[in-house]
This record gives sequence, C-alpha cells and structure tokens, in this order.
Amino acid sequence: PLQTGKWITTWHLLGPVPLGESGIEAVHLPGFEKDYLKKAGGETAAGLNLEKKIKIAGKSLLWQKYTSPDSVINLDEAVSKATYIMAYAYAEIMTDQPGTYVLSFGTNDGGRLWVNGTMIWDYPAGRGLTPDADQIPVYLKKGKNSILLKVEERGNSWGFCMRVLPFDVNTFTSRGKLFRVVTLDDGSPELRFGLTASVADKLFQTVKLQLYLRDGDKTPVWESEWTKSDKMPITLPDRQYRPYMLKLDAVLSDGTPWSREMPFFAGERVEYTLFHDKTTNYRIVTGREASESERWAAEELQKYLKQMGGVDMEITDDTGALSDNEIIIGYNSHALKLLGADFPVPAELDESFTYRNIGPHILLAGGSRRGTMYAVFSFLENELGVRWYTPKVTVVPEKAVFSFNYLHHNEAPAVKVRNDFYYEAFDPDWAAHNKMNGAMGYREQHGGIEGYWSVHTFYRFMPPEEFFDEHPEYYSLIDGKRTHDHAQLCLTNPDVLEIITGRLKKVMKENPQNLIYSVSQNDWRNPCQCDRCQAIVQKEGSEAGIVVWFVNKVAERIKDEFPDKYVGTLAYQYTRHPPKNIKPAENVVIRLCSIECCFAHDFKSCPENQAFLEDLEGWSAIAPHLYIWDYVVNFSHYVMPYPNFRVLRPNITTFKENNAIGIMEQAAYQSRGGEFAELRAWVIARLLWNDTLDVDKIIDDFMYGYYGRSGQYVRAYFDLLHGQITPDTHIHLGLKPEDKIFTEGFIQQADVIFDKAEAVADNDEIKARVEMARLPLMYLKCMRDPINARYDGTYERFNKITEREGITHLAERGQPHTEDFHRKVEMAR
Repeated sequence: PLQTGKWITTWHLLGPVPLGESGIEAVHLPGFEKDYLKKAGGETAAGLNLEKKIKIAGKSLLWQKYTSPDSVINLDEAVSKATYIMAYAYAEIMTDQPGTYVLSFGTNDGGRLWVNGTMIWDYPAGRGLTPDADQIPVYLKKGKNSILLKVEERGNSWGFCMRVLPFDVNTFTSRGKLFRVVTLDDGSPELRFGLTASVADKLFQTVKLQLYLRDGDKTPVWESEWTKSDKMPITLPDRQYRPYMLKLDAVLSDGTPWSREMPFFAGERVEYTLFHDKTTNYRIVTGREASESERWAAEELQKYLKQMGGVDMEITDDTGALSDNEIIIGYNSHALKLLGADFPVPAELDESFTYRNIGPHILLAGGSRRGTMYAVFSFLENELGVRWYTPKVTVVPEKAVFSFNYLHHNEAPAVKVRNDFYYEAFDPDWAAHNKMNGAMGYREQHGGIEGYWSVHTFYRFMPPEEFFDEHPEYYSLIDGKRTHDHAQLCLTNPDVLEIITGRLKKVMKENPQNLIYSVSQNDWRNPCQCDRCQAIVQKEGSEAGIVVWFVNKVAERIKDEFPDKYVGTLAYQYTRHPPKNIKPAENVVIRLCSIECCFAHDFKSCPENQAFLEDLEGWSAIAPHLYIWDYVVNFSHYVMPYPNFRVLRPNITTFKENNAIGIMEQAAYQSRGGEFAELRAWVIARLLWNDTLDVDKIIDDFMYGYYGRSGQYVRAYFDLLHGQITPDTHIHLGLKPEDKIFTEGFIQQADVIFDKAEAVADNDEIKARVEMARLPLMYLKCMRDPINARYDGTYERFNKITEREGITHLAERGQPHTEDFHRKVEMAR
C-alpha cells in the first residue's frame, strides 16, 4: 500500500543484462535501447508477469524479489558487480486515493522509468546516487500502479532509491519543472510542460493563458486555452524583440484556483551599434520647438558620448526627414512618426520619463520642462555608466563599443519637490544631473526649480524696528506685556493680517519664479498669549491652530491673483502638533520639521520618535500639501562623525507614505567639509527620486567610483562607524565629541583603516578625497584629546586640509565656533 515519504525497499529485480562499452556520456550504453521484455508484454506494459522466465543474451533470467535493509537498493550486491550491464527493477503500489503524487528518486548510473506503462523519465549518462535527485509528478490511479525502472552500470557503484511524496503544484512551478517558456532561435516562444500528458489530464480542469507586454499596460495581446500538450506555440503581436509576461490562470482537479506569471523575452533579436571604434552612424535629433533643458540635455549627451566613445555626434532638429539611426530627444515630430500622431504627449511639468529603442532609434523623452532632461541623464547613467558624484567629480567610462538590442526604461519621482540642502548640492548642473528640483529661494538651473521662498518670515514682513514703537499690539503679549524680544506676532490683530498680505503680494510679484512663499513663525518660541489668540489655541489644542487660522486667511486673499502659487507655513517646535478642527486651505503648504528626533533609528522603530510620527500622521490626514523639513547633519559639529545613513531611506519612505509633496534634507549648507557630505548628498538625491533603491549598492557605487582602490577601506571605516549604533543608542542634531559611541577603540581602529586607505590611493587627487573622508576623525581627536592632537600632528594636518579645501564652517555657528575650536586645541595644557 502507498505510504508517502517512506522509501520503497522491496523490489523485483531482473538482470544482469550485458551492454556494450562506450566512452560517450550523452547517450545510453550500446544495447540499452533494446526492449528486453518484449516477449513478456514489453517495457510499456501496464503490468508484468513476474513468474515468467525472460531469455536475454542466451540466458534465462527470473525476477528475483529483493528487500533492502535501508533506503538504497544496492544492485552491486543484489544483481552483479560487473560493469557495462543493466537491470530492471519492478514494483507495484496500491492506492486507495487516486491523484497526483511525486516519484522522488536517484540512480547510479543513468536509466529510464515507466509508470503504468508510460515512460516519464530518461537520463542517458553516468552519475552518482543522490536521494531525491529527480522528482517527477505522476498520476496514480486507484488500485494497482506499476513502476518499472531500467538502470545501467558504467562502473564503480550501482544502485537506486525511490519513494512517493505528496504533490505541491507551487513547489514544482517555482523550480520551473511544471511550466516554462522557451524562446526558439527564430524568436518564437513556446509554452513547455515538463510532465506527462496523463498528469496534465488529471492535474488541471482548465488552464487559461494571457500574454502581456511587460513594458506596456495590462491589456492582453494574446489569449488562449492550454492544449495540455508538452509544447504549445505562443502567438506574438509582432516580431519586435521585447519582454513579455505569460499569465496562467488554472483550476486544479480538486477545484482549487491557481495562477502563475512567467516573464520572458521573445521576438526577432537584432543587435544595434550606437558607436564602435570611434565611429557612429547616429545623430541626435531635438525638436524645432525644444525647451531650453531639452537642448542642453542634447548637448550634454553629445559631450559625454564624445568623452566615452570618441564619437562626434551631430545635433540636428526635426525639420528634416527621419533617418535610419537617430537618438531622439523629446516628443518631437520624429518621435511621433515612430509612436503615432495620436500618442499622448505628457504635460510640460510631468517629470516622469521613458527611454527606449524603437528598432534602431533611441527615444529619450518626458515632460519638456525636466522629464526629457532626466531621461537623457538616466540613459547615460544606467546604460553607459556615467556618474555625477560631485560638482567637480564626474566619472565617464571609456568604451570602444556600445550595442543594444532592447532598451525600455520608465521612471517617475517618488516626491514632487526634492531639495538636497547640501553646499555641494547647490551646484545647478550637479542638481539637474541628479534630478534635484527644489531649493530655498530660487537659483538659475536648467529645467528650472520649484523654489520655496524664505522661512521664519514674521519679522521679515513686520520688523519690530519699523512697527513696535507705534504699534506694540502687533507683537506677542507675554506675561501681560507686549514684547518683540524673541517673540512672535499677534495673529488675531486685523492690521497684522493686512500688512502681511500686502507685503506677501509684493514679494510674490517681485519673485514670481517660486512655487511656495513662506508666512511662518520666527525661529524661537514666545507665541502671543492674548485672550483672542489663546481662545483659538485652546479650541484647537495646539499653537498650530492660530497659525493655520491666520495663514488660511492670507491664502484666501492671494489665491485669485496667484492661482498657481502656495502659502507655506511651519509645523515646527511649539507648532508641530496638528490642530483638532481647522484644516489648512487648498493653497496652503504645511512644512513639518523633525528637529527634535533621534537620527540613529528611523521614525517607526525608535520610541523617541513616536510623538513626531503621530504628528506626521496627524498633519497628513488634514493637510492638502505637506512639505517636510528634515535634518541629516549635526549642526553643532558639521565636521564630526555622524552615523545616520541607516535612517535616510526609511525616513524618506515614511514621508512619502504620508503624502509629502516635498522634502528638504537640511545639511551642511554654508561650505564644503561636512562629514561624508559628498556621499550623503549623492545618496539623498537618489533616494528622494526613488526611495526603493538598495542603499548599500548606492554607497558601494560611490565608494569605489569616487575613492578608487581606497574605497574598500573607506567603506570599512563607514561600516565601523555605523556599527557603533545599537538599539539603545540615540543621536540628535547636537551630537557631542564626548558621546559614548566614540570609544578609544573605535578611534584607533579607524586610524588604522585610513592609513591603509591612503597607502593604496590611486593618485594624489584620490588621496585628497580620502583625507576629506578622514577629516571628521581628525576633528574628533582634536576635540577629545587636544594635547595629543597637537603632539602627533593631527591638528596641524587638520588645518592644512581645511585650508586646502576651502572649508569655512566647522559648524552652523560659523566663525565663532571655529575660533572656539582652535582656542580649545591651542590652549589645552
């Protein structure tokens, strides 16, 4: 009787049968193909007469019953120790419950297997015995089922083992043993079924097939019912080489639904060559009405192809006829000839893009303001390996040839407005290359930016020196007295509303290039305590209530004159908690700040961050537009180790999940020299555009691309630094040199690593980059042990590097902090 999982240890054996000797591994031994059971019904008989003698090679053989003491049927012992022979093994299995099962077995050497007279397996080569090496689904009927195994012996050991296992359709599909798609040499695909027809009949009631283009929508381009054959042609919509997805929707024999998706490439595969040995037959084509950024992107493409492949590629417009080989920039007339005149061209401000080939042509296109430009830069980056690591360091690999057969890539930004607030990231060309489109205020940049005008503007609009003497009532009432000293405005005073509205309109007219204009609290506390202001605060349960109430009134007064602009305000420190009832108006942007948070751990995992996370979710529920002001730097010590890289991606994802339209990552913004500033700026740029990227791969890319051979050691230091963070470690914006994460052991290990990094530097330029990465460690040593830092040369070397690199700010405080730093080190005794 059938016992799944147990080895079949009792068999009837017939042999040995002499075969010819052969040195060919890919075919059976000579004589193996002969059916030696023909006179007894043959190898394909559903059952065998085990009492009848079989005459083989002049000898009469009888079936011998053999029971093994373990799982392996040792044919050397049971049949013969000779070489170049074969034997039959026969068993019958009784089943009370018919269905699909798995025959799981291994043989030494090759052989052939029949179940109920149907051949289900053939292996024509030598091999060692591995239990469960072959697993083949079979349908076992109710009652008796016959198993006939034919095993050949090529030398050394000889034997087999077999058992019956339950069948799981998903297991076999995941291994590619049930269904798979094979693309033939002519590009035509076939659906292959790896099991026997009898299994197909019993395993499925129905199997429906749908074919989709993987680079298209979800409309099927072909549908059919599976014919239950081992090879079934799949019909393509055309001969173009591209990726497809075949979806199988089936109903198993027991009525269980089952589905599977199978990706594959098919079509006529043609290799196109963009350039080869400094020659090309391509040209770059822009539209006659191309935007400024599209024209610049075309020039950048021309420049980098020249640097990379040594080719001079002509730039022309689309007034002429479509030629045989073009790189088409934007949705110009040549693009629409290939795509069709009815192709839906994206809006000007749509930043999503595609790059793809249409036959030999390469199309790089998106919205005309920035989308097309991003398509060009992503093509250079993804397909050709160009990297804009820093404003001064661009890597352009040299290539003798670039060929392609299929290009199709689409992207869209994770966040609408992306502001990488590093000094290095303010370079407009670097920002455009790395898809950064946001800024504090406005700067000239290809494709333009989405500017956010100013912050902390209450006193900018209403300076106390202009108004306080005559109108102290415009300012905060604190402890029964009107004051402007580190205070705010009385937002319920109607004159304040009129003055700020008028002055805001003037700013918007004089600076029309911005998207958002700030009406926001000063960078300190002391909100107004007058009865009218506090009545709104008490009703809303938050000081944010009065601010949103006021800003909504300002926004109402400017919306008709400036319908495409927004008024922004802060949810910051004392206004961080969202109000209970009032909601920001449709043209109001709430700028939420994370300044109090722990940056050793992401928002969701750290208990210290739960209050902020609740406020974030609260604002997300009521604000039509949420713009995040996040922090990625130690303001008290720009030039000091700050291990926060692990929180960058999860925090950006959390902001995106809460519907942030913009994110600003505030960092070291006044000069070069922030800890890992170049690396962090580059990583942030990538994550603001696509928060699903693998951060470790991004970091490795930079480490080895920017630091060359030294990158392995800089990465080792980076990992050592971040290894100091534990679940109980918390760091904030004022991380101090005396913090417990900076142990003497850490400093000593870090010095050894950087010594190795400098020793293998490719050249002086790379060594200078390594020294910049080491600078935070030098700063830390100076702050913790100034006497030894002077003695061992650390302080002197620190000063030489900062002077060479033009570093003006060691902290946000600027010159006062720098003077304190030098005084501390030089006066230490």
